[in-house]
Amino acid sequence: MSQKAESVPILDDLPAQEDALGFAPYRDVITNIISSPGTSTPLTIGVFGSWGAGKTSLMTMIRDRLPKERFITIWFDAWKYEKETSLWRVLLLRVLDALRPGEEESKKDEKAQKLRKEVSRLEEALYRDVEWEEKGGLTIDLGKVLGGVAGLTVKLALATLPGFASEVVETARRGIGGAQDVTNLAEAIRREAITHHQARLRYIEQFQERFKKLVDEHIVQKGKRLVVFVDDLDRCLPEKAIEVLEAIKLFLDVPGCFFVLGLDEKVIARGIEVKYRDFLMVENPERRKRIPIDGIRYLEKIIQLPFLLPPIEAEDMEGFVRKLVPDFPDPRCTKVFAEGLREPNPRQVKRLINLFLFLWQVAQAKEKLRDIIKPVRLAKVVVIQHSHPDLYEVLKERPGLLAELERHFRETDPAMLSEEKAEVKPEVHPHLEPFIRKTSLRRLLTMHPAEGPGSEDANFLNLESENIRPYFTLARHTAPEVISAERVQPFEPQTVLIPEGKFIMGSNEKDDEKPPHEVYLPAYRIGKYPVTNLEYQAFIKDTGHRPPPHWEGDKFPEGKGDHPVVNVSWYDAVAYCRWLSKKTGRNYRLPTEAEWEKAASWDQEEKKKRRYPWGYEFDPHKCNTVESGIVDTTPVDNYSSKGGNSPYGVADMAGNVWEWCQSLYKPYPYDPDDGREDLEAEGPRVCRGGSWNHGREDARCSYRNRLFPGLRLDYVGFRVAVSLGPR
Repeated sequence: MSQKAESVPILDDLPAQEDALGFAPYRDVITNIISSPGTSTPLTIGVFGSWGAGKTSLMTMIRDRLPKERFITIWFDAWKYEKETSLWRVLLLRVLDALRPGEEESKKDEKAQKLRKEVSRLEEALYRDVEWEEKGGLTIDLGKVLGGVAGLTVKLALATLPGFASEVVETARRGIGGAQDVTNLAEAIRREAITHHQARLRYIEQFQERFKKLVDEHIVQKGKRLVVFVDDLDRCLPEKAIEVLEAIKLFLDVPGCFFVLGLDEKVIARGIEVKYRDFLMVENPERRKRIPIDGIRYLEKIIQLPFLLPPIEAEDMEGFVRKLVPDFPDPRCTKVFAEGLREPNPRQVKRLINLFLFLWQVAQAKEKLRDIIKPVRLAKVVVIQHSHPDLYEVLKERPGLLAELERHFRETDPAMLSEEKAEVKPEVHPHLEPFIRKTSLRRLLTMHPAEGPGSEDANFLNLESENIRPYFTLARHTAPEVISAERVQPFEPQTVLIPEGKFIMGSNEKDDEKPPHEVYLPAYRIGKYPVTNLEYQAFIKDTGHRPPPHWEGDKFPEGKGDHPVVNVSWYDAVAYCRWLSKKTGRNYRLPTEAEWEKAASWDQEEKKKRRYPWGYEFDPHKCNTVESGIVDTTPVDNYSSKGGNSPYGVADMAGNVWEWCQSLYKPYPYDPDDGREDLEAEGPRVCRGGSWNHGREDARCSYRNRLFPGLRLDYVGFRVAVSLGPR
């Protein structure tokens, strides 16, 4: 196929003005519901879908279809005001402002003037109440007031209520004479707090009643309706999103009003549960804790008509892509972006097309790439980079495996195999094992015929590694590096960022794991996998360091390049980290046992610690321990596709091999400044994670093993950590 070198404009991210995704039936049905005189109000409609699924486009189409003479429409981008102290107040003010007639109209129309005044009164009341509520808290230390009297050192925090703060300050200035005065003061505080609470309840009722009257008189009686569109609610913090939902229910939910909310219901539901997680309740008889607020049930109270955007049909997506870019360098690219993605949505497709167009133009600008890079192949690499980043990490160092993967998919195509051949499972490279069952990858790599006109520049099947490598070299222009903007060397272990923060270290299961305690760690990176034989071999060859005793010189056992290196002492591991630091300029070292345990066990979203990297129950299918029956090491990524990774995506932290940590074995609580992280100190060092010849208990995230640093054992290896601060 001929290639066009012309520049194609980069796409914007604005909502679609035309229906290119088959939204018309949904648009028309929702518009008819809102337009029908028989529809009871108030009514809240939820348009559910993930980010980029087209919620904003659909809502825009609905708004634009509503006749202006019958509907007053308000568009509220919640995320734009997310940093406001009270997002609920911003929503109310936005609604009131939309109802306010203009000054000129008010001068000519008495009803418009009345409406304008009523809107102003509601705004004034809203501001007045918010100012009272937001003045802050007043803390009174009774112990200090009474001169440190025993038993009376308490703090009472309360809102600065009107007319009350000055009385408290004056009382504190004079001093309190005795216990009875303390009692009286406490009672006064309680009385004022109750008064404020009652006033708030009255305010909510009064606002809604006045708003209801306003809408009825100035909108409903005129044959109109008010439609409020709230977009990007799921991009706000949970407490902010809940503010908006509750404001709609408490203040605005009156006859004559529609609310159309665009959100990802799973994100909002999860945010609701996170907000209320501190109110854990104990259920009998199992004594399990649960969150009393169910996020989905909560949304059901707010939203009467939920509508989930369905997956976009392939033909609709292909038409969408064709409208976006009618003049691709090769028309077959349309199918790649329409069908090749794992879970396509409009924003995702636009973004990837932009990346492709950018890289294509870069390739055309480089003379040495101009005749090498073919557009359909480049489009497939861009899709792999986005939808299968784990495969991309493998292929950018070993690009030849892409041809092997395509070959495997074609040789195992169920539609092409006889029953006899279907029973034969062709061998595949160990690095490709996690990917051979991914149907989206199979679809991407086999969507064009293996033979026939044009097939030679659309597939990777017959390309050598060096012919595929330029695609990945080019794609790195748009790929974030694993560690930094510097190029990652082929021998460098892949690492995962562990953000700063606190976690719970230890457990009550063994004496040397007690007590569970809170530890703060600054951000660091940790090896996604244990150091492999292939990675360790580069160190041996470069330095002449003594190889593991089971190697033949600098050659590891055949077929075990992606297995963890074993038979290395703690001193060997430290020497490797120092060499790697010198080669790369990064702060490589062994992880402390605190860093190791956090990366293995801490669920940042749940703010909970896991017993095993994947959860709380042992699963022999997710790790290589005695229970697996393998009785040998396995590839370091063997259990990633089986759900064996930690919450941070770190692999192989249970079983396979024990892993040296930097730390000396010392009692808890963990203190990094008590000498346990001294590299020159003598004594046993901590090992973590269990191994192929140990059982499930040793594979727990909190389990601590200790070994003398000079030992070399065939079930002990290590992984690296990277300090992010100055060296």
